[in-house]
Formats: sequence, structure tokens, C-alpha cells
Amino acid sequence: MQFLYPGMLWGLLALAIPIAIHLFNFRRHKPVYFSNTALLRTIEQENAKTKKLKYIIALLLRCLFIAALVFAFAFPYDAKIDLNTDREDNLVGICIDNSMSMKTQSSRYTLLEDARAAVRDFVVRSKPSNRYVLLTNSFEMENEYPMNQEEMLERLDRMSLDGPPVKLNRFIDRFEMLCSRHNFDYATFFVYSDFQKDMVDLSGLHADSTVQFFLVPMSSEFKSNVYIDTVWLASPILQLGLSNAINIRVVNEGEKERKGIPIRFTIDGGLAASTTADIEKNGSVELSMQFVVEKAGRKKCCVSLIDHPITFDDSYNFFLDVRPTLKVVELGTAPSAASLIFDEDEQFDYERVDPASVDLTTLSEAQFLVVNESAVLNETMQQKLLDCAASGASIAVFPASGDPKTLDYLYAKLNVVPVSLDTIKTKVNEVATQHVFFNDMILAMPPNAELPEVHKHLSIERMNGPTAIMRMQNTNPFLLTQNYGNGTVFLFTCGLSSEWSTLADNALFVPLMLKMALIGGQVGRISYTLGFDNMLTFHDLNVEGDRILKLRSDDGAFEAIPTSSLRDNSANVFVNDMLPSAGFYELLQNDTLVHVLAWNDSRTESKMDFAGQEEVKQAFENAGLDVEAVLSVDDFQTSDLMLSMIRKSVMWKWLVWVALLALLGEVAVLRFWKK
Repeated sequence: MQFLYPGMLWGLLALAIPIAIHLFNFRRHKPVYFSNTALLRTIEQENAKTKKLKYIIALLLRCLFIAALVFAFAFPYDAKIDLNTDREDNLVGICIDNSMSMKTQSSRYTLLEDARAAVRDFVVRSKPSNRYVLLTNSFEMENEYPMNQEEMLERLDRMSLDGPPVKLNRFIDRFEMLCSRHNFDYATFFVYSDFQKDMVDLSGLHADSTVQFFLVPMSSEFKSNVYIDTVWLASPILQLGLSNAINIRVVNEGEKERKGIPIRFTIDGGLAASTTADIEKNGSVELSMQFVVEKAGRKKCCVSLIDHPITFDDSYNFFLDVRPTLKVVELGTAPSAASLIFDEDEQFDYERVDPASVDLTTLSEAQFLVVNESAVLNETMQQKLLDCAASGASIAVFPASGDPKTLDYLYAKLNVVPVSLDTIKTKVNEVATQHVFFNDMILAMPPNAELPEVHKHLSIERMNGPTAIMRMQNTNPFLLTQNYGNGTVFLFTCGLSSEWSTLADNALFVPLMLKMALIGGQVGRISYTLGFDNMLTFHDLNVEGDRILKLRSDDGAFEAIPTSSLRDNSANVFVNDMLPSAGFYELLQNDTLVHVLAWNDSRTESKMDFAGQEEVKQAFENAGLDVEAVLSVDDFQTSDLMLSMIRKSVMWKWLVWVALLALLGEVAVLRFWKK
């Protein structure tokens, strides 16, 4: 035990006063004589013993009163709380939550600025022997080496508000790893955060109980926030020159209804549409906005509103790749009925190629590929088709007329096992109109609908993955569909020629082929989230030449080479936490633009849902960790940190209660002890 004001202990000398009064009774006694004193002397001796015990108890209570009061004014505290030790093995960990929610306005500045000022005040007041590590949401390596006072202050000045959301258990694990790495036996850990409930996660934590934890909750008087939660296309297919629609979800994290909030939708900086929103308190609303794209190309889009003081979530970035036509490639030595649909339509860029001499770049550029019955594909070409499907293309495969087994490699990759060619005539009698493929295509199937007749087909033994959306009378599948990567593969069990079936002459043929083509031309993922989408996969990269990939911001201020794993035309790009902020970034290969990426801050930071002090302390206790103190940021502005921590101790309060009880006890003894 130590004392904040040890000089007050000189007050214990006051204990001599009641002792002196007890020992030297200055009250004069006047002797009174009686004729017969034998009985009185006996009574006097008995009363003297009782009075002596009474006065001893009163003396002890008086001494206890004085001692307890002196100790209370000396402010006793536990010695282990002393952080300003001269030991060289003292490590102070400072964790500052620099996520976007710390941008909230406080009574003075922002929560982050308040935290920075409090830490600066603590470092300046602490003894120079302390060593510091600074942990932020960005986990910058240069801040994780033990720093002296001057270095710590310099790193604080450079800290910015750009960190992704991070769980609390990651901070603690990281600090204990640093303690172990640098052989610090004595460590304290301060956490400055608004403690959003999503952050307070200590699951799976194996923490060292010897580390002392101090929590500094940062709170704001502003508890309202309106933000753009997400944006998505009403239809996965964009139509050039025609009306398209986007859906927007807007959230109100506040106790008041918000009306007439203006919302803007821009494309490449120009206004494309605008509207207003009325949102109930603690509610959300979904809106739809119509827009027209007049020119093809890569479009940088943004939906925004205005709401203070939290502004990072007032805009939502996304990207649209609008193409003038849909590229259709048919593989085969002879044209099929499919060419009659796409060759003369201006919306499609149709090309028929011989599989034996096709340029692989042509396949990569296609949104829809048709493998007709005249195509003879080796395993390499079949794998290339699957790669195209993985990158987002749709593929329609018709069995080869010569030898259907030439496509066994592709069938095996799709977990389909055909048995043999069945030449028994049958008919399509079942269409799965409830399947998503037929949405907006077949409103209702007439009971006597004329469906394709089948002269021969591939008999399927088993399938594990594909879904049969059309079947024949013998229950065998006529059309199978399966998602593959970002694309879709359609497997027909019969060809397009009249030798196989009447499909090419049936009314279903044209809408079937058009729907497959449009699925291949649908828009893929339009945005990513910082801190969550750490690995991106691309399937349409050019393998020729140097394959160095770069990420560059659209303003050119940021450029980096991400870690990537390249294989054939595919690449896994590991972004992790390298992007400095939300916005638009370009993926380049050999300085050639291959993709535009839109990034947004996580909307978990937008929620005005914070854990209270007791909730945070309970989370630590559940993890087997003790919180030494929960401090206020004002403690760092008004007084020394140690003083604020000690004053929060309850030890002096108990001493005051002891003093009061001793005083009351003395009064009771003197008043009610009559004998």
C-alpha cells in the first residue's frame, strides 16, 4: 500500500491528545466521608473497574476515529497501480481506436482528437523511463517497437482517422505478442475507444492475466446518424440508352424522425438522378432511382446525402461496366440455329470460330459462349470454357454429334455422368417455371403447351450439382444449369439439329437462348468493403508478357503492388489493409487498365450502438481479465493520471465510514453506558 499524500500521516501525532487526556485526568476530586464506609468502598471498587473499561473503549474509539480520518486524507492506494516506475522493463501499451466512428463530434473536438490529447498529456506527465507502443486499427509496424517519450509524441501527431473496424481481442493479442517479443515483464495496456458493441469481442482470447488493463471510454453527445447502407441494381442487366434502376437502403440511427433528406446519384461526377427520403426514428427505407446510360464504358457511380457530424458513410461508391453490345461466340465448324438469333441483332456482337484455331483472347472477351454439336474440343479448350464461366460468362453446351464422349472432361468437372446415347423418341413435358432462370420469361405455362420433341438424347446416370430445369417424359433431364464461379453453365442433353430434336423450331428456343446470353452479360459485383474484402479474384487477365499487377487510386496519389497469386488467366489479389481510404481504385497490368474497383468504409462503424462501462468490464471478466480502472478522458485534461486513478479507488471512502462509525460508537459508549 502507498499514499498519495504521505505528509498527512503526520496527523497521527494527534493520537497523543486523547491518550494524554486519558492518562492525565485534570478533574479534581473532593473527598466525602461517611460514618460507615465499608459497604461504599466495595461498591466504589466495582464501579472503578467498570469505568476503567468504559474509558478504555472510548479511548480506542477516539484513536480509531483520528487514525481513520488521517489515513483517509492521505489517500491510500494499491502499489501495483503505480505506472511511473523507474524500472527499465516497464512497457505501456496505448490502443487508440482510429476507426471512422471516432470522427463523431465531442463537446470539444472529435473523439479521436480527445483521445490523442489525453494520451499526449499522459505521456508528457509520465517518467522518461517508460517505453511505449502505439496500436491503432491499421497495425502499423513502425508504431509497435518500444518508443521513448519523444518518439511516442511524434507518432501521435502523425496518427490519422483511417483505420478499418477491428475487434478488441485482436488488439490484446497483438500487445501480448509484443510483450513477449521484447521481454517486458511489467506491462500496462490502455484502450481509448467508443466501444461499439461490434468491437467488444473477446472470444477466443488467451490473454496474460499479468497485464494491467485500463479502459478509457470515449463518448459523444451526438447520438444520431443517417447513412447510405447499401446500393444494388434492380436488374442484373444494364441496358444502354434505356431506363435502368438502382435500389438504395438508407438508415436513420437516431431518436428523431428525419424528413426530406436529399439524395443524389452521380455518374462520373455528373448528376444522373435525385430524390428525397423520409425515415422514421431508428428505422430504414428503401428507395428506387431511375437512370439512363447514354454511352458505354466504365462508369464511376456514387449515391450521396448530407448528414453531420458523421460524414464518412454519407456516400456509397460503386462501379458499372456498361458495354455497347453483348459479345457472343459460337464454337463449331458449322453454323447452328443459334446464329440466326444473334448474327443480325445490333445488341449482340456475334462471332463463330473454329475450336481448332480460335484465339483465346476472343473467348475471354465473350459474355456468352455456345458450343454447338459440330465442335470438337480437347481438354485444354474445355478447361478454358470453364475458366470463362468462372470469370462471369454463361455457356450453353450441346452434345457433339460425332462422339458425345469428347466432352467427358467438361461433364466430369461439372459432376455429370452421362451413360450413353438414347435413341428412343420422347418429348419434353416438364418445365421448372418456379426456377429463377424462368423469372420474367414464362409467366404461366399453358396446360397443353407445345414443347420440343426429342429424337435422341444423352442419358444421364447421375449428377451432383447441376439442376434440371427441363425434363422429358422418361424423367431424364433435357436442360441442366449450374453456377460455376461467377458465371453459369447450361447443359443440353440433345443437339440443335433436327436429328436430335425440334428445339430449334420450338417457341421456347429464342427466349431460352436470349435469357442465357443476358445472364452472361449481367453486371457482377459493383463494390467492396474496406477491412472485409481482403482477397479479390479475377479470371480474365492476359497471361502474355509481364504479369505485374498494380493498384492505383483514381487521383494517382496512391500506388502499390499487391501480393497476388497468378495461374493461367486467373489471379488472386490480396488487398488486406493496404488501401488508405474509400474511393475508386484502378487495377493495372503492365500499366494497362484491366479493372476499376469501388471501395466503401464498413457500415458497422455507422451504428450508434455502444457498450457501456459495465458491459465492457463484464466482457473482460468473462475472458479472465481484470480491469484495473475505468477512466474518463477528462481525467487526463485536469490532473495527473495517477491522481485520477487513485481518486477512483474506494479505499479512502471506507476509511471515512470507519471514522464516522468510531465517532458514533464513542458517543454511544459515553451516553448509554451508565454503570
